[in-house]
Amino acid sequence: MEMYKEEIYVAKQEQQHQLEETAKTCISCLWSFLVSMTGGLILGYWESEYHPTYNQLWMVPLGLILLITPVIAWLAVFVSELRMCWEEDASKAAQSVRSIDDSVHDPEK
Repeated sequence: MEMYKEEIYVAKQEQQHQLEETAKTCISCLWSFLVSMTGGLILGYWESEYHPTYNQLWMVPLGLILLITPVIAWLAVFVSELRMCWEEDASKAAQSVRSIDDSVHDPEK
């Protein structure tokens, strides 16, 4: 009976940890979206107000940096996670293959 309660406790802790990770991911996604939106709004404001006179040119690089940086960061994270999954799959496949010399039924052992 104690093992059953312990397994339930461990499962609840894992579920809580997974919910926390999901919440952190959603918050970081929201922040990066807001930063990109801010960059786009700066560029749009510069376009509508200052483009004909080419004043306030500092807004253009700032807007581009804010618009593009979160996209590049999320792309880097995505590629990194994808590569880690591939490496885990490759290591699992390499571990599951046994050579004939390691056979349990080898009569020479």
